[in-house]
Amino acid sequence: MSWLREYVDIPYSIDELEERFSWLGLGVEGVERTGRDDAVFDLEIAANRGELMSHLGVARELAAAARTSVRPPAGVPVEEAVPAMELARVHVDDRELCPRFTARMILEVKVGPSPAWLAGRLEACGIRSINNIVDVTNYVMLETGQPMHAFDHDRLQDGRLIVRQAHRGEPLVTLDGVERQLDPQTLVVADGARATSIAGIIGGASSEITSSTHRVLLEAAVWQPAMIRRTSKRLGVRTESSARFERGVDYAGVPAASTRAIRLIQELAGGRVLRGLVDINVGEVPLRQVQLRWPSVSRLLGMDVPMDEGVAILRSLGFSVKVAERIARVVVPSYRRDVEREEDLVEEVARHYGYDRIPETMPVEITAQGSWAPSIEAERAVRDALIRVGLTEVLTVSLTSPAALDALRLPQGHPYRNVVPIRNPMVEDHVQLRTTLLPGLLHVAGANTSHRVTDIQVFEVGRTFHPDGEGAHERRALGVLMTGTQMRGTWNLPSEAVTVMYHSLKGAIESLLGELRVPGAACQPSQRPWLHPGRAASLDIAGETIGTLGELHPEVIRQLDLPAGTCVAEVNLDALLARAVLQPRFAPLPRFPSVRRDISLVVDAGVTAAQVEAVIRAAGGPLLEGVEVFDVYSGAPIPAGNRNLAYALRFRSPDRTLTAEEVAGAMAAIARALEQRLKAKIRE
Repeated sequence: MSWLREYVDIPYSIDELEERFSWLGLGVEGVERTGRDDAVFDLEIAANRGELMSHLGVARELAAAARTSVRPPAGVPVEEAVPAMELARVHVDDRELCPRFTARMILEVKVGPSPAWLAGRLEACGIRSINNIVDVTNYVMLETGQPMHAFDHDRLQDGRLIVRQAHRGEPLVTLDGVERQLDPQTLVVADGARATSIAGIIGGASSEITSSTHRVLLEAAVWQPAMIRRTSKRLGVRTESSARFERGVDYAGVPAASTRAIRLIQELAGGRVLRGLVDINVGEVPLRQVQLRWPSVSRLLGMDVPMDEGVAILRSLGFSVKVAERIARVVVPSYRRDVEREEDLVEEVARHYGYDRIPETMPVEITAQGSWAPSIEAERAVRDALIRVGLTEVLTVSLTSPAALDALRLPQGHPYRNVVPIRNPMVEDHVQLRTTLLPGLLHVAGANTSHRVTDIQVFEVGRTFHPDGEGAHERRALGVLMTGTQMRGTWNLPSEAVTVMYHSLKGAIESLLGELRVPGAACQPSQRPWLHPGRAASLDIAGETIGTLGELHPEVIRQLDLPAGTCVAEVNLDALLARAVLQPRFAPLPRFPSVRRDISLVVDAGVTAAQVEAVIRAAGGPLLEGVEVFDVYSGAPIPAGNRNLAYALRFRSPDRTLTAEEVAGAMAAIARALEQRLKAKIRE
């Protein structure tokens, strides 16, 4: 505490100071009383507040709390006319890892014990006193937060320092007496022949300060924090220096810290200081400027802070502030690496104004009601529709293998074989991104079947991946697999097991189309390598094929050991949802009754039911409300090569009750259209 009083007037007792530290966000881990009005505080420093690992940094906090200012140590060393660069020769290989490296020279020093005040302060902070030169570097590190290292210049080969990567297997005996074998990932400070220290972490024994040292080269540098952190962890060495460099030190404060140290060395060990500072750096780093709109302080804190008091707080912390029309333009000091935006400045004001002064009030911010994104809402509609028809959702891996595509009987050059490979596959079955959902669904069926679960009705909503230049584009897809039996029944009839077949799958897809209100969808006979040649169809909308469905090819079923009659479907979900009507459309209940008429016709077996339904709907006009096939028959007395189809037709008018004559006219028009367009024979 007496050390802090050198920089700032502290108007608090020890107990008050402990409480004040807590208010400022500096956790007090322990207090050791060393006198009636003196104590050593053990503070817990956040990782982003590296400047607080120094007495000056803590003094700034106390100065702001007391609305006063810091008195930094003053004075400069007496310098000789000879420039330092004549003896202190430095070269830096990597300016990214070492953006600043400074060196000073002092000659004819007398190495010996430190005075009691210096040794006492170091030992109170947990650092052992060694000699007056080394103790000064540790003292200034605690004072300013800038670690530094003193080299015996006479023990450096060619009297120079080189910042470089270590050679593989290069040995170095560090100050803790351990010989370490270094590697090229380690940055070192070397002389003309060997490594002399591990950069920013620990010095080497070959150039340490001893009682015979007369010429000292004092190094103070800035190292990349991430590099120091990785090296310290890899070597298992953590020091006071590495702890500070990991958090980041003040780039602009290096010369001042070096000057402070060389002056103390001159005072305590004598010597002649050579003129100037050898300074190798990447150039001036501009100070960060942040705009603080004062209304933001009230909005974020929920209380009014007088602007003049807030500005005084920031200036006490070392910020440069200019105010115009309730907007403060703040220049952030170089040692405050954590302040980047307006909210950071508000936090600084709040800490010193007092968190305890923030009133307890309910939030007043206006929040918007959350909602699902349209794409997610559309997928939810698909899932809900398929679950309602009795399917269970599954989630499969998006990685697959060429063998999975081989099982689908895909020929070479098939679009599904145009895959995106994985550069670093973890297992041999996951070497490429999937282009279809079918392999995953077939794996689900195979896994269940192997455990004697044969009633499987599942679906997956997932993404497939397709090459696109140097990358890949994703496509949403829907896959369905059905096999085994389904339980069906009504509210007043017992359920019965119904064997899954192609029409079961088609019915599930049609139910989905109905709930999504997709117009103009139709299933047309089609051929796919993985589907049964006579039980396969494509799902077409307005002439575009957006999916396939059907029973698996017998060869696929045999190869994968799946139940006979397993049916699968895959739909381009992006194309389907682009045509869906997701917003509900309401219509009043019909006020007038419907009229049902049945029609039976004989057509060529090659004419599909979808073609017949299309002709009926076109000829029925606006009065035709519904068409449903209820019977299919082939055999005597129907001529060979033909079949009989029976349909139930429902007519209704929204504004009147239909007459028998109106319905008869519509039925006659339908019969004529069937006879003319499909060569159908109407049965009486």
